[in-house]
Amino acid sequence: MLTIQKIHIYGFGKHENIIIPLQDGVTIFYGMNEAGKTTIQQFILQMLFGFPTKQQSQRKYEPKTSPKFGGQLTLLHPTYGQCTIERVKGKATGDVKVYMEDGTKGHDELLAKLLYGYSRASFEAIFSFSLHELQGIEKMSEDELTHLLLASGTTGIHQLSTLEKKLDKEAGELFKKSGKLPLINQKIEHLKQLEKTIKKEQATIHTFEDKSIKLQQLEHKLQHLYKRQKALQQEWQQLTIMKQALPLLQQQEALQQSLKSYTHIQFPTEGIRRYEQIKDRLTHETLQLKQLEEQCHTLQNKLQSTADEQAIEEMARLLHKEATWNQLLVKEQNYKDELFVIEQDIEAQFRLLGVQDKEAQAIVLEGTVSLQQEEQFQRQLTVISTAEEELKFYLQSLEQIHEELDSIARQKKRLEQESLTAEEEHILAQWPQRKRRLEQLRHVKSQRSKPKQPTLFIFLVLAISIVAVLYGVLEKNWAVFAIGAILSVLFLLFLKQAKQVDDGPQEHNHQLLKELEREEHIVQELLMKKQRLEDRLALAIEQQRDKEHQYAQLEHKIQQAEQLSAEANQLLQNFLKRFRLEGNIPRKLLPELFMRIRAVQELEVKRTSMVKLLQALQKDKDELYEILLQVLQKEYSEQEIFMQLRSFYLASQQAQQQLLQTKEQLALLVAKMQEVQSLVLNYELEIEQLLTSANVASENAFYEAFAQFQQQQKLQSELQTIEQQLASLDIPEHKSRLAIEQLHSNIQALEEERKALQEEIDCCLEERATLQIEKEQLLNDEKYGLLLQHFEQEKALLQQLLAQWATKKALATAIHETLFRLREEKLPHVMAQVNAIFHSLTGGRYDKLFIHEEGYFEAQSQSGLRYHVAELSQATKEQVYIALRMALAKTLATSAPFPFIMDDPFVHFDRNRTHKMVQLMKEVGYERQILYFTCHEGMLEFWQKEQIVDLGALANERGVTST
Repeated sequence: MLTIQKIHIYGFGKHENIIIPLQDGVTIFYGMNEAGKTTIQQFILQMLFGFPTKQQSQRKYEPKTSPKFGGQLTLLHPTYGQCTIERVKGKATGDVKVYMEDGTKGHDELLAKLLYGYSRASFEAIFSFSLHELQGIEKMSEDELTHLLLASGTTGIHQLSTLEKKLDKEAGELFKKSGKLPLINQKIEHLKQLEKTIKKEQATIHTFEDKSIKLQQLEHKLQHLYKRQKALQQEWQQLTIMKQALPLLQQQEALQQSLKSYTHIQFPTEGIRRYEQIKDRLTHETLQLKQLEEQCHTLQNKLQSTADEQAIEEMARLLHKEATWNQLLVKEQNYKDELFVIEQDIEAQFRLLGVQDKEAQAIVLEGTVSLQQEEQFQRQLTVISTAEEELKFYLQSLEQIHEELDSIARQKKRLEQESLTAEEEHILAQWPQRKRRLEQLRHVKSQRSKPKQPTLFIFLVLAISIVAVLYGVLEKNWAVFAIGAILSVLFLLFLKQAKQVDDGPQEHNHQLLKELEREEHIVQELLMKKQRLEDRLALAIEQQRDKEHQYAQLEHKIQQAEQLSAEANQLLQNFLKRFRLEGNIPRKLLPELFMRIRAVQELEVKRTSMVKLLQALQKDKDELYEILLQVLQKEYSEQEIFMQLRSFYLASQQAQQQLLQTKEQLALLVAKMQEVQSLVLNYELEIEQLLTSANVASENAFYEAFAQFQQQQKLQSELQTIEQQLASLDIPEHKSRLAIEQLHSNIQALEEERKALQEEIDCCLEERATLQIEKEQLLNDEKYGLLLQHFEQEKALLQQLLAQWATKKALATAIHETLFRLREEKLPHVMAQVNAIFHSLTGGRYDKLFIHEEGYFEAQSQSGLRYHVAELSQATKEQVYIALRMALAKTLATSAPFPFIMDDPFVHFDRNRTHKMVQLMKEVGYERQILYFTCHEGMLEFWQKEQIVDLGALANERGVTST
């Protein structure tokens, strides 16, 4: 491996005349902020690859206080042995000298050999990275992150990818198949338009003489058309007057014919208004007479009814007993309410005692109780209460365990429903055989390393052949065209042969490998699912066994408690039977049993006396009620019977008074009826006189005569108006008759002729103006010559652009194939190392890292789930990045054995993954040198004292020793 043995700084940034000896393996540069860690890192890079130029963005680190600028690096090279690189201020990148172990000296050429041809960009892409570079990963999109990881895992891909994008962009700016903005597309479209314009100009030049002859012919034709238009105008004015009179003549003739159909009609003045007024009055008086007759008939019916005076006197006598009746009702209701309350209290007491049978109730009412019996009864109740409390507790516990068993049963049923389907079980059964096939395909793929794509030289030949064909077509150089065509045919034959060799079984194996990997992922998920279900089912079965055992124990205790309670209840029942109390008495009532028996006996005595009083009261009330029913002669309830009696009494009195009033009203109605009858006769006589004056016999005829009279008056007025208008036009009778018959056809023919003549004149004027303009343009136009010149210039520019586009497109295609070959050949070897490193760094959380079919990096967790790298945390992304670089460095152990230079890139790692990273650094340190720069004191505890360089001593010493 290539190691740096010593750093000697003449002057670089804040450091002057510093010598730092280094060891193999890992060296830790420790210092606080502004101690100069980054300065030493940049010193190493600039000594190897040169000082930055003005065009580059890196800092040059020229010292502020010292004229010296530069230093030395002493290396141990695996090929050339020990050598020293010295670079000081000079040309843009500095003057460099290389001193070999055998005394040989060299410059840039020898340094390039020592560095295996690597540039600074290539070196930093693999072997040098810092915290600032890793912090940018968090803000990257998925495409940017994937490109960065690919560049980290494949050498040279970043530069080639950048060049490919640049060439594709430049080629797209020149030409696109369906584009409009690229230059070649615009030029082609512009040449098409120029060619059309030139052809149009050629056709226009030959039309000058024809346009002159046609202009003369149009002038003669216009003169003739103007004369004819003037004659038609005069004739149109004459016909206009006839046209105005035509409607009037037609109306005059129609009105005269209408008047002939009407004879002389006589009609009374304002006949309709007078008729309708008399008719309205007649209708009103007729309706009034009808109403009076109905009222008279009603009053006569009322006079026929008479009132019973004896019944009225009996009603008056009974009304004086209303107060007595109400007192009887109130007392009866009060007795019933008190009796109901007493009976309810007795029933309540019996319910509390648990005595429902009538015979048993009678025995209780007749029995006697004593204090000695009550004390013996209380002792037996205490025994029963204790037994029932224990039974209640055991039953509650049993119910709770029963619910838990139901819950476990439902859980087992749900787990059985979630079990694997028959199809999934079949997949697991077939997987061992397919797994062996998957391992075989992976082994074949790892052994395959043959190149699959044409070389860069072949694509350069294709680019040259395309350029030759385009150049031969545009310049009409058929020899060059033939050479380009032959080269294109040879390239196609080569591609066809290469495809036939590579395709076939290899493509089939690749497709099968993808299918088996997808099936492997499915099988892993199914196995995990099956294991989870089995674990949950075993736990549920164990819980069910425990609950069933508890259930059996509680059932035994419940049986014991029920037996004890039954024995105590039997003793209580025997005790109650001595007092003739049977059945289940409520427990709350048992302590007060003797007090309840005494209370129910007192209530029974009170109820008996209340029943006797109620019976005597009801007898008096029933006698009075019978008398009331006889007077009213109808059934009524006790509550409303006196209200109905009062109503009937008042109605009878009112009937007597209304009888006198009805007689007076009947006399007035008869007098008024006579007046209305005389008015009706007068109105009928007036209507008959109006019909006679109009010479009609009915109302409909009267209205028809009025309508004919109005129509005759209207026609006479209109005819008089038309005759006055015709007199103002002064049209003779014989000409008016002729105009009526022929005027419409003459006017229509004249209008059509005028319209056609005007259209013909307009067309001639438009054509004449167009011909005059075109004639003037042909005389003064130089456009044709300029168009030819411009067409040739644009054609030459198009040929140049086509040559540029063909060159760029060919180079971009060649680079694309080269990138594909680099990714397919080199990246798989790197990924084999990446998976081991990434698995170690993440503590086994992620098994492997691979590239998805769509080109994105994905990480597979220990559970089989896959995540896009963009979905991982900041620290895990950094671990992916570092793993790729470490793996790539392992694959380049012989071709590029450079040391790693790292500037504190692990600050986002937790303590566990920091331990893993330190272990990885120690393992890599056996294969290549690692220079690690940090300001975190916690990193020092992982390394030996001789591996640490304290940069704080640089401020006081000229040389730095290990601390």
